[in-house]
Amino acid sequence: MIDGTHAHRVPCTIGLYYADTRDLSAADVDALVTAEDRARALATSRRLRRVQHLAGRALLRFALGEWTAAPAVSQRLRVRAGGKPECIDGPPISVSHDGTLVACAIGESSEVGVDVQHAEPRRRTLDIAREYFSATENEWLDKAPADAFYMLWVLKEAYLKAVGSGLAGGLQSLDCRIVPPAIEIETAVPVALALYSIGKAYLGVAALGHRNAEIRVARWQPSRTCGSLPVRLVAKSWSA
Repeated sequence: MIDGTHAHRVPCTIGLYYADTRDLSAADVDALVTAEDRARALATSRRLRRVQHLAGRALLRFALGEWTAAPAVSQRLRVRAGGKPECIDGPPISVSHDGTLVACAIGESSEVGVDVQHAEPRRRTLDIAREYFSATENEWLDKAPADAFYMLWVLKEAYLKAVGSGLAGGLQSLDCRIVPPAIEIETAVPVALALYSIGKAYLGVAALGHRNAEIRVARWQPSRTCGSLPVRLVAKSWSA
């Protein structure tokens, strides 16, 4: 662990918003996305990816509207060269989607990252871990539950998204072990990490420049057709 300055120990505030696309009607999405959002979605030929992208943009605009008290459609969004979304003249943001789940994080001041993944038993996770995770992490995985790979994966992805590098930044740039309710981390950059389970998926959140955070979790459910989607805090990198 790296010693942080007093500024690094000051809690940051993060808004964590999530939704299930089955709760979003076409009208719900259309009311929030812009022509630019739709044009970007058309850049992919896969229908599922287009649906996910538009649902993510709708959730992000809804969240920004709640966070800033400015109209959702007035938020100006763009994508940086490395692929990280940015709210022009607004707070730091991050967005992720997998299956029917979409999630976004908004930072009060520090850069944030979010990643959500469903556990997929057919995926060759052990091979991925052996190639890209540290020896210490692999040793931890050998004794951990079968889906523990995804716990590490979403935390690493969230961290790299916060950094702004994506996977190109290297999965080994963050080394962590999860011993609920704690996350033990080693990294060159001060960061606060939190791990959640949402239904059968895992979600990781990262905030750079801080060692702890206050995370406010909210579900966007305008159509309320999907029913219960329980959220549970699994572990975090700071103590109470």
